[in-house]
Amino acid sequence: MKINSALALTSAVFLTAWVAGFVSVIFHFIPVTIPDPAIRYLPAYDLLFIAIIELLSIISFSGSVLFLLEARKILARWYLAAPLCISLALLVIANLLICFNGNTLLGGPISTSETLWLVLLALLSPGSLLLFLTSYGQDSLTELYIVVTSATSIFSAIFLFSVLKGLSSPGSVQSIMLPLAFYLSILLPATGICYLSKATMYGVTDNEDEDGGGDKDY
Repeated sequence: MKINSALALTSAVFLTAWVAGFVSVIFHFIPVTIPDPAIRYLPAYDLLFIAIIELLSIISFSGSVLFLLEARKILARWYLAAPLCISLALLVIANLLICFNGNTLLGGPISTSETLWLVLLALLSPGSLLLFLTSYGQDSLTELYIVVTSATSIFSAIFLFSVLKGLSSPGSVQSIMLPLAFYLSILLPATGICYLSKATMYGVTDNEDEDGGGDKDY
């Protein structure tokens, strides 16, 4: 059951946009999860968003570490989960840098800390693809998860290229807001659902292997 729990925990940060939207409605904030530089937001909104993504990042990092530790016992390609674990650890740090930056999130020219934050967000998709590849061939659903994360990884690569390309452009923030909103609100949650589905459908046989010391023939 530890693998199931690890996958469920890892899904947390991928659902950030949905969680932030839900919480913002509860606290009567503007029900938009992505700060728009064309609108003047209260500093409290940025603080709320960063607090949510930081909490979820810590939860996901804990889940990825647990998955890595347990996968070593039963999966031959367990090491493929390491990049996601590293990315999540760095994302936790990047969130803190954003918090102490003192400026409105993506409210002007992209800062170094915001660039790091965006890069790490983009790396979550390929990191997830590698994690699902650890159990490739285990069942047909895993192949579906790989297809989904491959698609999100392609988009994240394009998004990352646009971020890096537009660093020197004064209008770079406006140019990435729409793809960022799509990535956070649609693609990352789709990946999060894959994690939750994998956690729910993880086979009884796999859990027996896990409890019994494992078989690394996957």
